[in-house]
Amino acid sequence: MAKWKATKAAVLAQFRYNWNVAVAHNPSLRGDVVAKREDWNNFVDMLNKDGYVSDYQAYNWTNPF
Repeated sequence: MAKWKATKAAVLAQFRYNWNVAVAHNPSLRGDVVAKREDWNNFVDMLNKDGYVSDYQAYNWTNPF
């Protein structure tokens, strides 16, 4: 289990960086809102399973996309 809990602001900043890298490698993702929303959900789920985000955070954060 992780020793610290991430904030939504920190997770969102990391996700935006990751998404920009993904779009740079696969330009067809640009403008794909469905893929971006799904990737956000998968990212938060991964952080939750790894212990960086609590169950409460994972279930109550709204999708910013």
